[in-house]
Amino acid sequence: MYLRSGPSQISGHADKNHFALKENFLTLLTSYGWNEETASAFQEYAGSEMLVGRVVAQQRGLLGVITETGLLQADSAGRLLHTSNPLDRPAIGDWVVCLPRLDEQRATIHAVLPRATCFVRKEVGKRTQLQVIAANIDVAYLVMTMGSDFNLSRLERYLALTKESRAKPVIVLTKADLCDDITPIVSAVRECAPSIDLQIVSSPKGLGLQEIASYLDGHRTGVMVGSSGAGKSTLLNALLKTEHAATGAVSAHGGQGRHTTTHRELVCLPSGGLLIDTPGMRELGMVNASEGLAAAFGDFALEVEALAQNCRFRNCQHESEPGCAVRAACENGRLDERRWNNWVKMTREISLQQQKGDPAMQREARREQLRLNRLSRKSKRNT
Repeated sequence: MYLRSGPSQISGHADKNHFALKENFLTLLTSYGWNEETASAFQEYAGSEMLVGRVVAQQRGLLGVITETGLLQADSAGRLLHTSNPLDRPAIGDWVVCLPRLDEQRATIHAVLPRATCFVRKEVGKRTQLQVIAANIDVAYLVMTMGSDFNLSRLERYLALTKESRAKPVIVLTKADLCDDITPIVSAVRECAPSIDLQIVSSPKGLGLQEIASYLDGHRTGVMVGSSGAGKSTLLNALLKTEHAATGAVSAHGGQGRHTTTHRELVCLPSGGLLIDTPGMRELGMVNASEGLAAAFGDFALEVEALAQNCRFRNCQHESEPGCAVRAACENGRLDERRWNNWVKMTREISLQQQKGDPAMQREARREQLRLNRLSRKSKRNT
């Protein structure tokens, strides 16, 4: 067994009951995604007073953890709470090892088991720390409305971070019933991400719900990410067939949604899958996600790389340097300038993350900026 174990104090029929309880517990955790890899990771704690559980709720520093004793409200041990690396702290979807408190439905988390996947973003604001949105996810639903808030640049950002997390991205376009003509939007998404699964959803009409649930067969875990008003909570309610999550009206000014989900929660769907709902994200700051960025932009990234071979300067930054083949391609329409600008913006964010804590990289970045400034002044003098 992979569970907390010890010598039974009662023999005979009680032993059978104890075994049945363990079997029931295994069935419970299996329904929350327990698998052989997680069981193997917990082996070193077997036989101790520690319990294994999965974080199913996250709000204001307290975590809800499902364990063999039921749902426990858990805090984190000091070494996890005050670690210098925020990625070491437990988050929604994590499998954790915790010590329960006697006669209380509370526990303290002492360890986080290794993650299979991890969706990470930079914290909101000027801080450069990282934040785990969800852990151990199989599918990331990138939820966008087909209303006025539809934004291809935001979608590319979602794709880059999802690719970096190693989860499977699925683009979900919601509110199809409110869109007069979905064809231009679908075409734009297909051109931007031709190889990514795309699902059209209308929660009130039940359109696309079965397809969304099918990605989570076998107790797989999904997470919904998107801005406020994208329809995540409405979609969750439709999948659950109940009014589980609060929903709110969309503002008449610009079609922006109001925040209705205020915490992260993992729920079991009737289909057997697991789904994490997250609050609307005003910002989705890039992390060190170079591989994810290249994967999200696919052929576009390869075309930029090929064009760069024809730039006049070998170390061209494709900004103000004379003889830049990439800038020329943007100007003559060969490259989509919106995509290029978004690529540059996210590349710079990633570069800043890489420079953090690396004085050598910071010095090199300053030297490169001075070089670009000199080239820009020289180019202006020659025109």
